[in-house]
Amino acid sequence: MNNLVLASSSTEAASLEDARTRLAEAAGTVRTLGNNLVSAAANPAGGELAATDQGALVDFAEKELLPLSAALAAAFQSADSSVTSANVIASLAASHNTRLVSATKDLEVQESPVKMVHAGGALQEAVTVFVDQASELVLPALAQNPAVTLSELLPVRNSAATAESAAPAQGGCACGGHDDPGLSELDTRVIPHAIRHATIFGALEGLTTGRGILLVANHNPLPLLAQLEQRAAGKFTVDYVENGPELWKLSMVRN
Repeated sequence: MNNLVLASSSTEAASLEDARTRLAEAAGTVRTLGNNLVSAAANPAGGELAATDQGALVDFAEKELLPLSAALAAAFQSADSSVTSANVIASLAASHNTRLVSATKDLEVQESPVKMVHAGGALQEAVTVFVDQASELVLPALAQNPAVTLSELLPVRNSAATAESAAPAQGGCACGGHDDPGLSELDTRVIPHAIRHATIFGALEGLTTGRGILLVANHNPLPLLAQLEQRAAGKFTVDYVENGPELWKLSMVRN
């Protein structure tokens, strides 16, 4: 897909890619926070731990996801209402915003770990569909519209959202040793190349101290590790669990 063709200008093409990257990072963070919740609910002392992770997931949704979905839905108010395709996509954006708000509220009110996990899974599913369709349909439609400026459309990233989600976990490490098979697996082979690194960085942002992911790749991810060192030097311990030649697995644990 050629974003220079889709967008109304080269500036908007760059903004389109930035917005897609931000959505991919958000999806990665939600995935990790959801896995944290599942892990906590499975803990014998799961009630208090699950409530903490429930709060982290709701907090991230309210501070990052919902403002994004609301901004995309509101942007179509300035679109040409005579264009049928714009109306269809406007309805799509509005429905995603409604679904995300509903899923977040449903998660927030749950009191038992089992129901928290179920509601968290529903929110993750809603986020996956939203990010997919926002990246492929909603954002390109907005980038084509001369009345919309993508760089001014999206809300300022709320740094508190990821900072609070990465606060130390209560009750110790939820993932075990760094090569523990219980680490939440992130298979990069199924993530589209264009958003792969953004999704991984988003997943890492959602980790609490002592928690980690098992990264699976079909190549040695040295460029990713170099980027990680630039972005978050010393914040993660990385160990090779499997080092090729056909498959690479790395445990990545937040310090």
